[in-house]
Amino acid sequence: MSGIEVGRRFACEYLPTDADTAAAIGNTGVEVVSTPATIAFVEQTCHLNLKNAYDTGWGSVGTSVDVKHVAPAWPGIAMVCDSVVESVAGRVIRFGVRVKQRDRVIMSGSHDRTLVDLTRFSTPMVPPVDRAPVEFFFDFHSPWCFLAIDRFVQIAAKHGCPIVWKPMHLANLIDRIDGRKPLEASGAFVRWFMRDMQDWAMQRNLVVRYHPDFPLRPSRALRCSVYAAEQGNAHEFVRATMHAYWSESRDISDLSTLGEIGASVGLDARELATAGMSSRYKELVEQNTDDAIGRGVFGAPSFLANDRLFWGNDRLEMLDHFLGSRILHC
Repeated sequence: MSGIEVGRRFACEYLPTDADTAAAIGNTGVEVVSTPATIAFVEQTCHLNLKNAYDTGWGSVGTSVDVKHVAPAWPGIAMVCDSVVESVAGRVIRFGVRVKQRDRVIMSGSHDRTLVDLTRFSTPMVPPVDRAPVEFFFDFHSPWCFLAIDRFVQIAAKHGCPIVWKPMHLANLIDRIDGRKPLEASGAFVRWFMRDMQDWAMQRNLVVRYHPDFPLRPSRALRCSVYAAEQGNAHEFVRATMHAYWSESRDISDLSTLGEIGASVGLDARELATAGMSSRYKELVEQNTDDAIGRGVFGAPSFLANDRLFWGNDRLEMLDHFLGSRILHC
């Protein structure tokens, strides 16, 4: 487990629902997010922090939680949980954790996880359920992909469904299918579109603004995303690149910028730069675009679960319900 080092950090965003309130577990009238639900977000975040560092056949389980719940949080408003590895003692990993809602600290403290051999939890008498993956078609050109990514990863993890990352050329797809271009719609629609985007950004606790030179060419970043997926680091790289573009106005068409982003999430900057110029990765992105068109994708973000298409950041809760209702098949 050499990949687990002190200082390793990961943050994840959650959207609590009425089912996560204290009232939902019997504390009538207390319509705020419960302590157990918030601790569950903490455990999930710390697990995701480690997931790419496990050796094959290993995982982690929570063994200690020492937190203070210091302020109420409300359902329907995004909560962000931040975790950082504070110590590594043999198989025991200690995290410092903090949960915030709209910049207000809700919970803080520590959480221990112990690395375990997963064969201890196997049940040979009952064959495991084979969960089909969910395919994620995305492009950095769309701010809605940035708004959707963390919630989507949370939903997939909740249902135990692996993710197939499918970077595609959204502009090429739109041209080939003569699709919808929101920013070329009526002035009234564009004004609504921009306001709606900021409302979603506020709910997700994200900063979203158009790059001064929008649209930047996303081709190199898309190729690098294919490489990151091959390295098992797609979520971290794609999310960091979207944040760089949509929150920090960085130039994601620049190979040195992509290398810096990749290095920040544990990828080799030189290999990433090579991938960004690779004809092989170019072809793979083109294949993803062809695949998207052939399967009825018409925009981004798009999610395909059991060949059922869900389009848009605002359809994620429907995807969540679908995966839950088809749990034996996903």
